[in-house]
Amino acid sequence: MSGRRRLTRVLAVLIGAFAVWLSAAGTADAAPESTASAKAASAKEAPTCRVGAYLSDLYDLDPAKNAFSARLTVWSVCPKRELDPLPDVAFTNSTNAEKSDPAVTEEGGMFRDLVRIQGVFRQDWDLRAFPFDRHRITINITSRKTIDKFRFTPDNADSGANEGIAPDGWKLTGLHLASVEQHFPTNFGDTTLPRGQGSTRSRLVVEMDLLRDDPTAFWRLTGPLYLMALLATAAFLLPTHGKELGMAERLDSMQSRLALLGGGLFVVMLNLQQVSTVVTSTVGLTLIDALHLLTLVYVLLAVVATVLSWRWTVRGGDPVRAERIHHRGAWIGLAGYALITVALVLYAARVG
Repeated sequence: MSGRRRLTRVLAVLIGAFAVWLSAAGTADAAPESTASAKAASAKEAPTCRVGAYLSDLYDLDPAKNAFSARLTVWSVCPKRELDPLPDVAFTNSTNAEKSDPAVTEEGGMFRDLVRIQGVFRQDWDLRAFPFDRHRITINITSRKTIDKFRFTPDNADSGANEGIAPDGWKLTGLHLASVEQHFPTNFGDTTLPRGQGSTRSRLVVEMDLLRDDPTAFWRLTGPLYLMALLATAAFLLPTHGKELGMAERLDSMQSRLALLGGGLFVVMLNLQQVSTVVTSTVGLTLIDALHLLTLVYVLLAVVATVLSWRWTVRGGDPVRAERIHHRGAWIGLAGYALITVALVLYAARVG
């Protein structure tokens, strides 16, 4: 009996310990959920206004200066007039935004404010896929109140853009409003906020989707490259081993080929410098840069092949065999150049 009692006590202790562990684990799991639900409830309780925007014009899109210009109308609909955010919002990515005076009206127990904005806005442009690039440019409207005192509610149902907007070389494909939380590493001297923890404010982001609409830009910038590649290939397809040609004439032919290829390198480099004034990107190599580098490599390989062939011919190599290798290498090189070019263009068009 004593053995059974000991066993019963041990089992009771183990069961009790297991129950305590389960209770602690449940409390730990419930804590984050309760914290998250508390934050969500706090966010829902924060005063809010419905805010929308109408884009009337979009112009001076300048990737080289990381900027664009726009005119838009922004409105807010609030249950209380003191909640109106438009009189003191900050256009945080604008350099010189001009804002009209607020025009507040009371309609159906709600207060509507309407302001017009015009200015230059900063924007990071990723031109790596030029001229197949697509962009989402933004106008950031930030509240001066912390997130617990105010937050934006986007009015996407009534927001939109002027159908007549037609920036030179671009097409506007969409407009969308989003509300995000923007955290700042400072409380801006607000003594009601904890020190050293920063502050979080509501931000309304006007997102505009753009598609480059200039079908001739690609051919204008890359046409000289393809012409040079064809000329370099043709230089290796010319006959040089005829019986009536002496050694001196064959060497003269190779010298002419070197002169042609050297001029081609100069043309490619000059075209790259001109393109750099049109396509500026601080992110990385653009599609146009990659095509220029590919053409440079192709022409340099042609120069190396010409020099090696020259040395081999001078040392008594068979000119008939050399010409056969030239023809075969020219066609293989041109096919490889074309395949790589098509692959680069298709990739840029897909991810642009």
